Amino acid sequence: MASLLAQAVKACVSKHPVATRFTLAGSARHSSALATATGESQPAVMATSPPAAEDNALPAFKTLEGVVSDNVLKAIIGKPMSLTTMSPVQAEVFPLLPELARPYNPQEPSTGPPRDLLVKAKTGTGKTLGFLLPAVEARLQSIEAHVARALRDAGRTEDRALEHKVKAAFTRETVGTLIISPTRELASQIAKEAQRLTTHLDAFGVRLFVGGEGKRNQMREWTTGRRDIVVATPGRLRDVLESEPEVKRGIAKTQVLVLDEADTLLDMGFRPDIEAIKEFLPPVPQRQTFLFSATVSRAIQDIARMSLAPNHKFINCVSNDTSPVHAHVPQYHTILPHAKDQLPHILRLLAHDQLSNPGSAKAIVFFPTTKMTQLFATALRELSRSCLPAGRNTNVYELHSKKSMESRTRASSSFRNDTSGAAILVTSDVSARGVDYPGVTRVIQVGIPGSTEQYVHRVGRTGRANNTQGRGDLVLLPWEMRYVNECLSMVPLKPLRTQDLAAEVEELAQTFDKDPSAFFVNAPVPPPRPQSSTGRDRDRRAYTRPPVHGAQLFQSQTAAVMQEIELTSQELKMKLDEEAIRETFMSLLGYYLGKTTALRMRRDEVVEGLKQWTTDGLGLPVPPYVSEQLLKKIGGLEKPARGYGGRPTWRSGGGGGDYDRAPRKNSWEERGQQRVRSNRDRGFGSVNGDRFSRDREGGEYRGRDSFGDREGRSGRRGFGSRNSGPRSEDW
Repeated sequence: MASLLAQAVKACVSKHPVATRFTLAGSARHSSALATATGESQPAVMATSPPAAEDNALPAFKTLEGVVSDNVLKAIIGKPMSLTTMSPVQAEVFPLLPELARPYNPQEPSTGPPRDLLVKAKTGTGKTLGFLLPAVEARLQSIEAHVARALRDAGRTEDRALEHKVKAAFTRETVGTLIISPTRELASQIAKEAQRLTTHLDAFGVRLFVGGEGKRNQMREWTTGRRDIVVATPGRLRDVLESEPEVKRGIAKTQVLVLDEADTLLDMGFRPDIEAIKEFLPPVPQRQTFLFSATVSRAIQDIARMSLAPNHKFINCVSNDTSPVHAHVPQYHTILPHAKDQLPHILRLLAHDQLSNPGSAKAIVFFPTTKMTQLFATALRELSRSCLPAGRNTNVYELHSKKSMESRTRASSSFRNDTSGAAILVTSDVSARGVDYPGVTRVIQVGIPGSTEQYVHRVGRTGRANNTQGRGDLVLLPWEMRYVNECLSMVPLKPLRTQDLAAEVEELAQTFDKDPSAFFVNAPVPPPRPQSSTGRDRDRRAYTRPPVHGAQLFQSQTAAVMQEIELTSQELKMKLDEEAIRETFMSLLGYYLGKTTALRMRRDEVVEGLKQWTTDGLGLPVPPYVSEQLLKKIGGLEKPARGYGGRPTWRSGGGGGDYDRAPRKNSWEERGQQRVRSNRDRGFGSVNGDRFSRDREGGEYRGRDSFGDREGRSGRRGFGSRNSGPRSEDW
């Protein structure tokens, strides 16, 4: 067997002479191979798991000279990318160039060198460039081949005018590469990376089709520009394919299809959309396909079998001895004694992060539904002023599917570039995977994640690209305690009691109060921030204030501030908008009722647990009423999907990974007349005489919400004056 494997590897290398140009931790160096990942009768060409290698063992990008276009290499090793050494996944893919980028030849035998790839690689390992570089090279070669064919058909060897005309028509009528991404944030990130890679190419076009932005503007760019690379989310792409004939004609001539984060696409319920989109694409092998996934599950194998050529190449960049994220990131879980402890415990975790990482704290707080994200973002923004060590120097960003794409992009970028030393991102699962946030020191997950894999990927925001800095915390209500044993038994979670955290936070605060300068002796100094032209946008406020560093970042008498967390939280609960709490309750009800089988819980346990959360946890005077008829409606909203090791779980809807399945009509939503959203600045209500304004861009959101294709509500719901007439609302 070993000799046969050696011969196969030798034959593979002989078919790819360019591979000898590299010093790789790749196929030629490996002594064992993986079993086929697809189960095809004709086995795919295999690559083995790369061993852990030092950075100097990986090839330099300069070795690509003569293999890729000069202007593309110029962008990589020069401005704007300035890269020197390949990552492991890049070192596995790039040796296949330039043959990987060769145009389709119908005369080529099916046993020829593979053009399709199935790559198993973790997020944050350089895989975006791993598929962009072959895609760009494939587009350049196809343009060159098409122009040469046109000149040959015209009986000419050189004709600049004809070359320009043929090239312009080809690049506007065909799609070079179609990249499908699960979230808007990741799609935008890929599009920006593609623009950087093609900086020095002449008029290379990158188009974007994502929800949350006006389809009219996207169609205008489509009809007026080149279509070299198209990056899209499944929902918006399927929409334009079924409604815009111009897009349908262009996509029908796609040369390369890339499915990025394929496992996430399936986890988020996009398989029907992907299968529908494939009907508009050229067939295999005419269409070249790259499939990138962090895991190769049975579902991924099914997609690979349907999407890839039989002789595709499987590259595994996740070595068997590579430590998973939960092996090097310390993680804790807290089963709260009572629902009323939830908000104070979250605040203490954030305070602990700021005190444990003075001058470099950067936390992400995940919530299970969009409504809960909106409600707690408003509460944490207010409480951070008085309950956290950094106080008003804390920057709180909000990210979920109900915000406009412009606002989401700005919040994501602002948090990514935040060097204030006290940053918090309050988000739904739109930030769980694929989006790179450097320097994250803490990930806090409130409530049960959508799946076990989702839990791991959330924690992975702190351990990207071998960066072991960070910590994870899971906060559960008393009735959610079964989740740890049922679904996270393989994760090294340590229990953390609320009283132990409170004592540790108070001790750290007292240490700071004794000698503030010594406490910050090793803290980083943030660089000067560029000044924004306007300071009205909450998401940009980190850039409008002068830099604050050292002991000045924290409030004086921090220990006294920590002792007031309980009281301050209780006071704020009495000012939360009751209607916003009810809406959050309904969204959580739909989310959790789909997990009763996985958690081995009764429906009435979930209902009563959530009711108690609204009263004890958020101060609602009377719990929401839920009729049996309404429960049946909620139970029929969605077919069970697979999760938690094959058990049924609740499926997200509307894209973006947000779980928000409250029914459209219920006893407290029947208003008689539908409310109309306004472009005006709407507030959250009065809190001690202050009015909290929401971002203007929220009022213009017209995308698919989590209930389906209907227009989604936008803005945030937060505070209101209870028992004092109509509440302030954002629709």
